[in-house]
Amino acid sequence: MNVNELQTIATDLILQALRQKEEVRIPEETLENIPQWLEIPPEVAMGDYAFPCFRLAKLMRKAPPKIALEIVHTLQDSIDRCEEFSKVEAVGAYINFHISISFLTHRILPTIFDGSYFEASSRVDKKEKVMIEYSQPNTHKGFHVGHMRNVALGESLCKIYQYNGFEVIAVNYIGDVGTHVAKCLWYYQQQKEPIVAQEKAKGERLGELYTQATLQLDSASAEKKKEYHEEISKILRLLESKTSEVYQLWKTTRQWSIHDFMEIYSWLGVKFDHIFYESDVDELGKELVLEYLEKDIFENSEGAIGIDLKEQKLGFFLLLKSDGNTLYSTKDLALAKKKFEEFKIDRSIYVVGAEQTLHFKQVFATLEKMNYPQATHCFHLPYALVMLPSGKMSSRQGNVILFSELREKMSQYIQENFLHHYLHQWSDEELEETTRNIAIAAIKYGMLAQDSNKPIVFSLKDWLVSEGNTGTYLLYAYVRIQSIVRQVKEENHPIALDTLTHPNEHVLIRQLFAMNGVVSNAGQQYRPSLIVRYLYDLCKIFSRTYSTCSVKHAQTKELRMARRLLFLCTGKVLKEGLKLLGIVPPERM
Repeated sequence: MNVNELQTIATDLILQALRQKEEVRIPEETLENIPQWLEIPPEVAMGDYAFPCFRLAKLMRKAPPKIALEIVHTLQDSIDRCEEFSKVEAVGAYINFHISISFLTHRILPTIFDGSYFEASSRVDKKEKVMIEYSQPNTHKGFHVGHMRNVALGESLCKIYQYNGFEVIAVNYIGDVGTHVAKCLWYYQQQKEPIVAQEKAKGERLGELYTQATLQLDSASAEKKKEYHEEISKILRLLESKTSEVYQLWKTTRQWSIHDFMEIYSWLGVKFDHIFYESDVDELGKELVLEYLEKDIFENSEGAIGIDLKEQKLGFFLLLKSDGNTLYSTKDLALAKKKFEEFKIDRSIYVVGAEQTLHFKQVFATLEKMNYPQATHCFHLPYALVMLPSGKMSSRQGNVILFSELREKMSQYIQENFLHHYLHQWSDEELEETTRNIAIAAIKYGMLAQDSNKPIVFSLKDWLVSEGNTGTYLLYAYVRIQSIVRQVKEENHPIALDTLTHPNEHVLIRQLFAMNGVVSNAGQQYRPSLIVRYLYDLCKIFSRTYSTCSVKHAQTKELRMARRLLFLCTGKVLKEGLKLLGIVPPERM
């Protein structure tokens, strides 16, 4: 029994009642939409499902509360015979469905135990192919803590969509061309001691050079600034020739940045199915713009090329500059073409900062004008900035926490505060892996705990506390559950689930059942934060249940085994939920 089946039973009961209404005939198209109206109440006490009657008021010419009462009265005989729901009641304009705890216990715990609860096959009607683009770092710049919000969001969305039964293609789009690259190379050429091949984190060093280049430009006199910009423009032209010494330097230094990125992704456990590079779509974008200019979809404007989107209230979208140089818009159209035609995707999701909101509205509207059917299934997930307690981070100004620094500080803090007892007991491999898992949990959980439209203030120590709404707290809860389960030996005989009668046990069982509904909503709303809140609540409910329902000191052997199963299933759900956030919990810490 899964979420969809119970929702179907609930909506079938509503449909049964509405079809019995002889005084008013509900149109069939309205009845077809009934299943989509079912909601999950904000509090467990309000029921497991709620059906709002507001949209029926006009058709039935009655107040929504009266409609709710009539439907419940009509269904009373069916409800009495229904083993799935213990109570169906009218509360104001809503019909609330309460799942029978006995039914739920016998159905949900065995499916969590054998893993079938987590299978996606029963949760989707059509298997769509979805491409999720995320991370998008720029070469020749340092990878810093602010980049982690994008990585955490994108990776989690990929896992959520896969869990919900979609075919997911995870992709990255690395910015390896542009003025920032030319600035970095310009400054690099000025250095008397170039970066040597043996140096570690050479990509981060390039980021420092980019910052120095920016600061030198900003502080220069007007005359010097003009001279510097001419030198940088010359580098851009030489890069376009693809034959100069500067181009060879670009190829070498580009690889330094990419090497750093891949090492970071490997440490984070993040994998991409494909990586696009901005340099690969530059020429393709230019060709595409000229092609659609000939088709009269695009137009000339003072020597430049763009598209008029004033009807969509999106202004004039510039696609190619008058000097023939490409823009982000040029390359985004070419990238979309590659996604649609080479990967045959049904849906495209872009995880990109909120400052690009207008840009993506223009891109999607342009793709629609170009008659790509997938254009209406493109979605931009914007996210707000990650800030330091001191304010906004900026690679240009150099006030960022580089990822290497973040990793080193977190690892040191974790070993000194959480794992110091095990420094001489565990193997180096276990110590390193546990340290890494705790650090990743703190980072990813912290980045996902807020809805994407809210800014985040990064604080290393606050994210690593073992109490409260942190990834560390959830890891401790998981480790505690594993310890409880290990302390009680499994016995090979049927488990008496009816012995689970304590109210806290019932609340925990309902919370376990709710997981698939939460994950479904998280995917539909592009909100991994819903899973974060669900898991945090799950851990708090587990803690309350364990404090009142001891496993080891249960009154009977049957109750001990039933509680052991309940907590074992809680651990399985917690582990599966953490996996959707890109977090792997250690078995001990």
